[in-house]
Amino acid sequence: MPLSRRDRFALKSQMVEVVTEDREWTFQRTNLLLAEYGLQTIDPYDNNGEFTFADSIKDIGDADLVEMYSLVTGVEPENVQSQIDMGDSSLWKPGYVRVFLSHSALHKQFIGQVADELAVSGIHAFVAHDTMEYEQPWQDQIEHGLRTMQAFVAIVHPEFLPSAWCQQEVGWALGRGVPRYVVRYPTDPVGFIGRTQWPQGGGMNHRQVAAEILQWVSRIPEFSDQIVVGLLAALRSAGNYMDAGATASRVATIDTLTPGQWDELDEIFHANDQVGGGSLAHKALRPLYVRHSRQWPPAKPVPF
Repeated sequence: MPLSRRDRFALKSQMVEVVTEDREWTFQRTNLLLAEYGLQTIDPYDNNGEFTFADSIKDIGDADLVEMYSLVTGVEPENVQSQIDMGDSSLWKPGYVRVFLSHSALHKQFIGQVADELAVSGIHAFVAHDTMEYEQPWQDQIEHGLRTMQAFVAIVHPEFLPSAWCQQEVGWALGRGVPRYVVRYPTDPVGFIGRTQWPQGGGMNHRQVAAEILQWVSRIPEFSDQIVVGLLAALRSAGNYMDAGATASRVATIDTLTPGQWDELDEIFHANDQVGGGSLAHKALRPLYVRHSRQWPPAKPVPF
């Protein structure tokens, strides 16, 4: 599929930024790259900047643009389209961690409940037939979800194994190299993804499965801050003791809080009376504080 003008502009802009700001891209190296693609080279003695790298690549074809972008940025060619898609996808909620939830269609109601639980923790779980938009080819949307996911989770019920669709989704995750996780419910996965000892989910309800996935996502450095920021914001704005308790329970599953995040949690405890004065929030947070040898109840922050 041809690149849109928006896509071409985005790729070119990023290449210009790298080539002009990275000291490794000398005139000699830049001209070697341009010459390789049959493009006009830059005069190193042109002090007025009358002809630049951006001028040279303005008419480059799509295939060469993707390949050159890969050489300049280090992004693998097969992942360039995924990177483009990540910037603009109506299938995903903005700002949420994008997790593709692979499952057997027979259990889509249960998986939908898991996704709903994850949503309040800043994780958008793609669930086929729930996430997809109307009047759009369903297979195209599944492929788009697989191209743009940031992480992959398989919930392996017995019906998962004979499903060609589920196995293809696993193949996408392995091929793209995104973080991946499996919950056995209770079946063991097969193939390459089966070589890891995955947790057993048999007997878990949807809230427990969601908590298991949340704990895993929160341990991935590129996602942990995003998750914690969302949870702390939700806890700060909780308007009743039920919401405060539910959010506090999710915060309590995260064992990667930074010193600054601990300080913020202390401050929220005293700033929101639904947290500091709510029995459900207390019940959830106290074991977290004790487990990390933190003072309970937290000391009131000293104002500057």
